[in-house]
Amino acid sequence: MKGIIDFCKREFSVVVSFLAALISCLFVPVTNYVDYVDTDTIGLLFCLMIAVAGFRDCGLLSFLSGKLLGGKEPGSRRTGTVLVYITFFSAMFFTNDVALIAFVPLTAALFENHPKTMIYVITLQTAAANLGSMLTPFGNPHNLYLYDRYKMNAGEFFSATVPVVLLSAVLIFILCMLIKNEPLNADSRRGAVIRNKRYLALYTVLFLLCLTAVFGKVGVMVTFASVCIVAAIIDVRIFAAVDYGLLATFAFFFIFVGNIRNIGAVSEFLTKLMDGREMLASAAASQVISNVPAAVMLSGFTENARAMVLGTNIGGLGTVVASLASLISFRIYLETDEARPFRYLAVFTLVNVLLFAVTFAFAYFFVL
Repeated sequence: MKGIIDFCKREFSVVVSFLAALISCLFVPVTNYVDYVDTDTIGLLFCLMIAVAGFRDCGLLSFLSGKLLGGKEPGSRRTGTVLVYITFFSAMFFTNDVALIAFVPLTAALFENHPKTMIYVITLQTAAANLGSMLTPFGNPHNLYLYDRYKMNAGEFFSATVPVVLLSAVLIFILCMLIKNEPLNADSRRGAVIRNKRYLALYTVLFLLCLTAVFGKVGVMVTFASVCIVAAIIDVRIFAAVDYGLLATFAFFFIFVGNIRNIGAVSEFLTKLMDGREMLASAAASQVISNVPAAVMLSGFTENARAMVLGTNIGGLGTVVASLASLISFRIYLETDEARPFRYLAVFTLVNVLLFAVTFAFAYFFVL
């Protein structure tokens, strides 16, 4: 029983999506549910996870942070700002959750003697990861899904995301200037090296291959087969680094949405509810069920791609559950000595609600 409870806590999104899919199956005739699943999105997401896991295994992210934080002993403001922005830019290419997994533990180590500042910097890192990942179709899983779902081209996608990301960079800088400036123990910044340059080169090729597939230049099956074969040759253990829970969450929500669309009354209600309110509805839903499930669930009832991209990305701000990546930061923080979860949640919510309000208003009036 304890094992089941632990699994439900650890894979909450998987459990919820499975139950949603299972219950929805009771209201529609039995059909080929596999047809509902967007295998291209899941396949590309799997390939990107392999490539990024390879970067992490080769020590690329730790090496970059060591280089950026090296040199003279800076104060906490400069160090915090560098950590926030390296998270911001890394999330654009390596996904928001990977950026946080890579850099939040480093923040916790550097700021262990400054607990209040640690909370603030981790909060900014989390917001930076969610906003930075907005820029690219591969910055987070729901962007990859929406990009494929609506068959967007690069111009359509970037015209929606670039203005908000540029504003976010300015807002984050202003908030970084509020970091209290104190001396730090910088020992944990040093010593990071690239562990295998040949493997890093191969993972880079795989990553570039994934990008060409995202933009429709190479077939998904060719990419999937190439990534699996090369990764198996390099190190078969890399497959264990894939977030299979997230892939399962996508699959279950695809089934749920497919079933809901076949329930006439419910489908009609959601379509009317979304009409003209796509951005607001997706951002609001993200606050409760997080932006990945919100993107999968609501995209089945609107063709307004631009509003969905803006709503689900900006919707990653706000509550701690609005983005699954935010929960990663929170879990890492809870593992630190003398963690104060209520203080963390208070600071996190204040900063995120502020950023949500400004970016949402900007996107609604000037970008949408």
